[in-house]
Amino acid sequence: MEPDFEKLSFEKAVQLFKGWGFVVEQDPRHGEVTLILEGPGHRSYYVCETEKLPEMAKSVLRMRWRTGAMMGPVLDV
Repeated sequence: MEPDFEKLSFEKAVQLFKGWGFVVEQDPRHGEVTLILEGPGHRSYYVCETEKLPEMAKSVLRMRWRTGAMMGPVLDV
């Protein structure tokens, strides 16, 4: 049975993205956040609306759950 990811807060989404290796910064423009992913020789940026971050994290969690990349107790949402 898939866990209920619907109650994911913005703060928990930030924690998840940081745990996945992203730097999460408040964007200078109101209502936006920047996700930064650094690798050897590159840096990727993605700017999204603050309200969309929990939805994005839910999608990643669902994918990880369905592919078996995440098992056992899930997070305390």
